[in-house]
Amino acid sequence: MKKIEELLKELHAENDYTTSEDFIADGLLDSFDLMRLIGLLETEYGVRVAGTDLVPMNFQSIAAIKKLLAGYGVEGEL
Repeated sequence: MKKIEELLKELHAENDYTTSEDFIADGLLDSFDLMRLIGLLETEYGVRVAGTDLVPMNFQSIAAIKKLLAGYGVEGEL
């Protein structure tokens, strides 16, 4: 999951994403950050996130992001 953490650090290097179970509730990401994160994920992993997947629960933790990407066939080191 290291690469996902690196992408998150591009948004806010000062945040510790490894200890949070809900980035949004903990104030680590806002709606603008989510849109930026989606763009980073799409570029990094060569996927297009469907509109139906653009819900906060898919981006609330590293595990949730990994699960989302797995649904698009992304495997390996995330």
